[in-house]
Amino acid sequence: VPFSELLIKLLSPLFTAAETYPGLILIQAATAFFWFIGVHGPSIVEPAIAAALVANMTDNLAAFQAGQHASAVLTQGAQYFVVCMGGTGATLVLVFMFCFLAKSQEMRAVGKAAIVPVCFAVNEPLLFAAPIVLNPNFFVPFVFAPIANIWILKVFIDFLGMNGFMYTLPWTVPGPIGTIMGLGFQPLAFVMLAIILVVDFVLYYPFFRAYDAQKCAEEAEISQEELA
Repeated sequence: VPFSELLIKLLSPLFTAAETYPGLILIQAATAFFWFIGVHGPSIVEPAIAAALVANMTDNLAAFQAGQHASAVLTQGAQYFVVCMGGTGATLVLVFMFCFLAKSQEMRAVGKAAIVPVCFAVNEPLLFAAPIVLNPNFFVPFVFAPIANIWILKVFIDFLGMNGFMYTLPWTVPGPIGTIMGLGFQPLAFVMLAIILVVDFVLYYPFFRAYDAQKCAEEAEISQEELA
């Protein structure tokens, strides 16, 4: 028996558990939490599930080609383009908030500097300049947005019959484009993408607005000191 096949068989119970709702919570929450405390989350968590991510993509493509339902949720494509849309924490919508909705000059400047890299899933400029890392204002949405995204994907696959990710694309493909292409341009993929973007916006907006008010107050205080 080829070693890789034997390893996959031995680890199959773990892969199955990872496909459940609690398993998905554990994986995505751990990834986001590590990044929040300043440790590169994907480098810590993804090696443990890398075999499952690749194997599930292969299984999905084989099932689709055989005319069957590609039912695996936890795939490389899902990690790249659904969970990490705009980088760990699903920060794509947040950087647009910084750019176009922030009243704080500092936040707008950060948004303008970070928007291009974040669109290509490189969100370190936002994580460390906003900052989001070690910033309690963003802890809740940073951890829960990826969980919400993967759950939405699972609902579409389990209950609406959408096929899971079948095609491998570079991780730097912008999240919305990678989602549509990785899912084979299925009509349901467009619906799911719209829902994910709305949910991420709703999760981040109140915390963004609170932080924006805090930064505006700080800037106003600095302006008064300078005038004095």
